[in-house]
Amino acid sequence: MDASDAGKPDWWLKARKLEAENRMEEAEALIKNAVPNLYFAEVTADLYRLRMLRLMEARDKTGAREAFRQAKNFIHFFASMATSGGEGAALSGERDAFMKRLVAAYGGDPD
Repeated sequence: MDASDAGKPDWWLKARKLEAENRMEEAEALIKNAVPNLYFAEVTADLYRLRMLRLMEARDKTGAREAFRQAKNFIHFFASMATSGGEGAALSGERDAFMKRLVAAYGGDPD
């Protein structure tokens, strides 16, 4: 956890703790239960983005690449849950902005 977690809800802090303990299935379930709408997928993508950054700092290239892929999967899943054209355009815009930040942080797209 870091300074950006200040003021975040308890469920987020617990998810971050679970991530640090490599308990990702539990962290994902916690987020899905805490965020009762499609935004759980975006929040989960962000948890994987933060995991990627942590693993990059630890020089775990394999783990960072897997975290990148999971973040990418969740943000694409998020955008796929749109139920209308307007919502699809909005969610796709959020997906594209997230992917731009994710690729920049990783230094490219490993896929």
